[in-house]
Amino acid sequence: MWQDLERPWQIAFEMAWEAYRGGTIPIGAVITDAEGNVVSRWRNRIYDRKGSTPLAGTNMAHAEMDALFGLAEREHPEIRTYILYTTLEPCPMCFGTAVMMNIRKIYFAARDGFAGATALNEKLDYIRNKNIVIKQGNKEMAAFQLILQTAFEYGRQHARLEEIMGTWREIDEGSVAYGQVLYGKKYFEKAAGENKQISRVYDEVIEGYILTGGLE
Repeated sequence: MWQDLERPWQIAFEMAWEAYRGGTIPIGAVITDAEGNVVSRWRNRIYDRKGSTPLAGTNMAHAEMDALFGLAEREHPEIRTYILYTTLEPCPMCFGTAVMMNIRKIYFAARDGFAGATALNEKLDYIRNKNIVIKQGNKEMAAFQLILQTAFEYGRQHARLEEIMGTWREIDEGSVAYGQVLYGKKYFEKAAGENKQISRVYDEVIEGYILTGGLE
C-alpha cells in the first residue's frame, strides 16, 4: 500500500498522477543521488500546452527526458551513482538518453511490452559494458501503473489502442482488465475532479484490485 512505498516511488507516482490530471500520459520520473536525495522530478508533458518546460508539448516530453534535462555532469560529478525511478519501463529514447548521460541505475514500476527498451541493456556491447543495473518494482506498483495507464489510453483512444493493450495483457492481463473497468466507471476522472491525493487513489485502486482476485 501507499505507506509501504519508498519515498522516491511515492514521488514518481505523484508525478504520474499530476500528469493524468494535466491531461497527458500518466508517467512520472524521479532521479535521486546515492543517498536517496531527490535531484530531479518530472512528469510526462507531451500534451501540455502551457510550455512549462523546454520539451513540453513535443513528443520528446517523456517523464524521464524532462527529469534528465539539464543534468550537466560538471554540476553532478557523481551522476554515475544516481538512480532513475520511473513508473513505466523507459522507451528507446529515454533509455538511450539515460545511458548517454551516465545514469547507471534504472528502476521502473511496470514493464512496457509495447515500447519498453531495457532489453537493449543486453543487446549492445557498448551498453552492456557500462554495467547498468536495472530493477523492476513489486507487483503492486506494476499493477497500479498499468491500471492507471490502461484507463488513460482507453480515454484518449490511441490509434493503436488494441495493439498496445495486447502487449500489456501479455504482461498482466488482470491489471489491464481492471483498468478498463475503472475507465468505464470513470473512477480516475472523478478522482481527479474531486482533487483526491495520489495516496488515496493508489490505496483505493489496489484495494479494489485485490477484491477482484488481483495480486494473488
